Amino acid sequence: FKCVHITYQSLEDWRGLRDIIRCNPLFHGHTRFNSLLFNSDSPGMVFARIYVLLHCTLESKHQFDIALVHGYRRSNGKPRTEWAGCQVHEEVSSYSLMLIDCVIRGALLTPVTNGGKENLHFLVDTVDPDMFLRANQS
Repeated sequence: FKCVHITYQSLEDWRGLRDIIRCNPLFHGHTRFNSLLFNSDSPGMVFARIYVLLHCTLESKHQFDIALVHGYRRSNGKPRTEWAGCQVHEEVSSYSLMLIDCVIRGALLTPVTNGGKENLHFLVDTVDPDMFLRANQS
């Protein structure tokens, strides 16, 4: 399948909200591999870019969804444009598998145009109040 619907509780007003996270090599003529925020043992917020979604069924009939992702790690790289609270993340080159149940919500990380380093991304925390609160509590 090419998208997953994630329901999460907003930190702003505790309402239930829903994100659609897409991974499609041809979405209206362009590739679309969304980023997401997920639960991890690591401190702070942990992000990943989703590349493949899989639905698995075991012989015991237990079903679950997994995703093939590239993780992000906080970067020490300094872009030319920087502001208070700026978070720069670097996309890790290795793939890993994760359970969709670990996803908290979608996230917007936009590429930094910084002398050819295409794997650096800004976290856009102004997408909505929930993401702003999550980004500023870590």
